[in-house]
Amino acid sequence: MLRLKTLLFVPVLALVCAACGGGESAPAGSGGGTPPTVSLAANPTSVTSGGSSTLTWSSTNATFCTASGAWSGTKAVSGNESTGALTASSSYSLTCTNSAGSASATATVTVSGTPPPPPGPTVSLAANPTSVASGGSSTLAWSSTNATSCFASGAWSGSKTIPLGSEVRGPLTTTSTFTLSCNGAGGSASHSVIVTVAAAGTIFGLDFPGSAAVATTLRFRFLNPLPIYPATYIWRAFPRQQAGYYTAFFWGNDDGQGNLNTFLWKPGGGADTYYGAHPYPNPPPSGTAHQWEISIEQQDFVNGAVVYDRWYTQALRVWSDANGKHHEFYWDLPNTDSAHQVVHTSPTTWGNTNPPVPALTWGDAPWNPGNEVWSGILRGIQVYSTDLSPTDISKEANLPLSTSAGAASIWYLNLDPTPTDISDKSGQGHNPAWVGSQRPSLFSQ
Repeated sequence: MLRLKTLLFVPVLALVCAACGGGESAPAGSGGGTPPTVSLAANPTSVTSGGSSTLTWSSTNATFCTASGAWSGTKAVSGNESTGALTASSSYSLTCTNSAGSASATATVTVSGTPPPPPGPTVSLAANPTSVASGGSSTLAWSSTNATSCFASGAWSGSKTIPLGSEVRGPLTTTSTFTLSCNGAGGSASHSVIVTVAAAGTIFGLDFPGSAAVATTLRFRFLNPLPIYPATYIWRAFPRQQAGYYTAFFWGNDDGQGNLNTFLWKPGGGADTYYGAHPYPNPPPSGTAHQWEISIEQQDFVNGAVVYDRWYTQALRVWSDANGKHHEFYWDLPNTDSAHQVVHTSPTTWGNTNPPVPALTWGDAPWNPGNEVWSGILRGIQVYSTDLSPTDISKEANLPLSTSAGAASIWYLNLDPTPTDISDKSGQGHNPAWVGSQRPSLFSQ
């Protein structure tokens, strides 16, 4: 760093003999025959390009001061002033004057380096989902930094909000490329995404990664479910092998505590008013072989070995009468014989009181979140508010709403759910919602 050298100049004055003529005295405050002095300093004396320094000066016996060099104009006999942003080394001079003469001082501010270039803009653009059926839609979400404007091109157009935004694009009938370009003082940047439109006849589903890949939970739920009895559930399942428990779905308490208190909600402890149907580990709790089960009454009733990596069409049929609460799980339709079903009847005292937060939950257990996540694909979900006969179940599984009982009692329908569309397609308006931020992958075939 260079230091400022403060220069003090005292001019040599010619002395005039006063004895020769009895000269007059100078007016008060003018300095009379005393020459002025001046000092000028810069702080700091060295800056990087774009930086500034403060000039400070003072004088004695001066009537006025004048700036020159990198500044100009008349200045007060003392004061301070900023140089403003500097991009080159600069010298500042100040001359102060009275009737007896003048004095000057100079300060130099050294500028090092060149100003850094402005940062270039960044842009990110994502589509969710990246594959849709013809007529489907995708949500585009973007963000940018160091941008003053962003413009869309490709399959969309127009100016877009900064620094972030989102937009639903659809209906889409052809595979489309979406590009977002952002400009700023430092240049431009762009990002493109492709949304693939699947061919007619493509099926979709929710591809759950299993418990090992989930940090908190991965489930969706209906918080105003249909009554627990009677009901019929039909779904398509493709299990992949994992150690421990799975959850296809539960009707039960989902109060958000996320621990055994959610399960054992009755006064004094104990569970009530729930059921579920899915694979059960053999041996529990972390076996890698599984059997099909009905989970109910804090017990697990099993029948039939789970074969992994194959499709199943499954149904759970439940109802209540004077003899108790009845549950029939057909785990490999169209087979409905005793070898392909799990059956259990609960006492009449079971399931008569709703839990604190009744919910129909798919994909994970609300009392053990993240530890009983489905591993594999779920799709073709149909829910009915009555106990369909086995014959009607088979017909509805082949063609939804093809029976009078099914058409009259449909409660929820989504044959091709996707991570961004689990809405009810039955027209009944029973739309579930995801819990947490994690989502399954999109399955398409």
